[in-house]
Amino acid sequence: MKNILFVSILFSMIFSIPIFAQIQTDVPALKDVYANDFTIGCLLSYAHIGFPDDPYVPGQSTPVYSDGAGGQLIKFHMNSMSPGNWMKSVYIVDINGSASAYSSAATQAEKDSIDVNPKVTFNGNITAQLNWAQRQGFTFRGHTMVWHNQTPGTAFFRSGYTTGGTRLTKEKMTERMENYIKEVIRLIHESWPGLVSAMDVVNEAVSDGGGDRTTSEWYETFGDNSYIMKAFEFARKYTIEYGENQMKLYYNDYSTHNAAKANGIVQICGPIFRAGYLDGIGMQDHDNMFSPTAQQWIASYDKFDTICTEMAATEIDISTGSGTNNPSASILATQARQYAQLFKCFVERSYKSGRGKIINVSKDGLNDEWTFVKNQSSSLWDTQNQCKPAFYAVANVGINYNALDSLISYADNLQSSGYSSESWSVLSSALSLAKNTITQNYSATISAADSLENAKNNLTTAINNLVTTGIDEDNSNSNLPKAFVLSQNFPNPFNPTTKIDYSIPQSGHISLKVFNLLGQEVKTLFNGFRNAGSYTVKFDGTGLGSGIYFYKLQTNKFTSIKKMLLLK
Repeated sequence: MKNILFVSILFSMIFSIPIFAQIQTDVPALKDVYANDFTIGCLLSYAHIGFPDDPYVPGQSTPVYSDGAGGQLIKFHMNSMSPGNWMKSVYIVDINGSASAYSSAATQAEKDSIDVNPKVTFNGNITAQLNWAQRQGFTFRGHTMVWHNQTPGTAFFRSGYTTGGTRLTKEKMTERMENYIKEVIRLIHESWPGLVSAMDVVNEAVSDGGGDRTTSEWYETFGDNSYIMKAFEFARKYTIEYGENQMKLYYNDYSTHNAAKANGIVQICGPIFRAGYLDGIGMQDHDNMFSPTAQQWIASYDKFDTICTEMAATEIDISTGSGTNNPSASILATQARQYAQLFKCFVERSYKSGRGKIINVSKDGLNDEWTFVKNQSSSLWDTQNQCKPAFYAVANVGINYNALDSLISYADNLQSSGYSSESWSVLSSALSLAKNTITQNYSATISAADSLENAKNNLTTAINNLVTTGIDEDNSNSNLPKAFVLSQNFPNPFNPTTKIDYSIPQSGHISLKVFNLLGQEVKTLFNGFRNAGSYTVKFDGTGLGSGIYFYKLQTNKFTSIKKMLLLK
């Protein structure tokens, strides 16, 4: 077989002049880097992303960037988002309106009905954000329905919706909860059908020690933790009733890498999952420079793996502990390695790749200025929306992990008989190192990004330097393939060239074509008669934009389509 020169993915580490709205657009978009792994999102408010020409929604806040820089940053890198605060019950339950309606009711029957049917409205900020996400084609993660914090106060748990009212019985509060959850889902369905892909139904109901959080109004009113099961039961009931079946139901909590807390979450959520009400676990990663370790994070992931069908890394940030948004270069380098080791954990357990259950990764806030953790340089972008070392580490992990995974699969299918013993020995060593590199855990002191890139480069070189023994495997009549095969392109992701191997056991007419996401043909790689055999073709993506493409092999007896990712 002719030796193919495999072109490694080139990734510039140089900052450049912004193209628009003061953000860098010559760097890989994270949503493209992880397109075959999970969606990339953020948790923030409309004010951080609004564009100057957005349709105005009464009551919305004014965008903090008059030029739309925040929205451009998020639109360039992401395809998912969550609200910062505006979907929490303190903002959507109209406690005053509910109290007024109750006090104005003419009969006791009317009062009884109003007492279990709170008024629920979406204010201008959450409406504007849902509209924005819909216009950009994003998915949306709702956050959050039931929480011990940011409720409308004790009045929400008392008769008449006033602090002086009698605390509702468990039975009455169950009715009020059901109608509250129903209204939330109804409002979403009526104005944004199909937009919300996940909902944090219950948030932070487990204490750090793993027991029930008994200080919440929910717990006090119900007298136990049964409110958690009920919330999920009602959420499932009304997502089905309103046809919002794409809305996966999540339990979300912070410090999930804490072993005791993880055990508590499993104890509470296991029965809810087995009852068919819970879909996912949100692992809320407000982290620091050395915690969690990869081992801690993986241990909790493995526990949650038994009680859900998918997981999300939510609100991820890494505080530097420096007390400033301008820490030293060494601090930023450590932060980059910590981000890298976490994203390595995420990508090797990604949902879309089939390697695991991580379906979404969402960072907290917009940048170092607009974020939950203030003055700690916790984001991937600085206060001027410029990429930090942590951004490059995160992007490099995604690029190099997937490229190395593709290389390993390719090398595993090579046969030693076709190559010289010396070059095969070099390949074997590089392949062994690559497998160790891709499976080991990293830390804030050992760079996952650098290790994956070095292993990828070594294995690429070893493959390119293989010396054939004179057998032309492109079309060998002595060893014809036994079946039709269309292999995954290599490397993948690629820039700008990649190769595609295919085999046909019978001579005949074949076509191999490349299509974009719209189904439009962008390149014909071959169209004509082929003798039985194995072939390699190079695809050059020069002139095409970054993104997902499909290649299709078709004969009169066989059709196969595979996906590839061009990253520039």
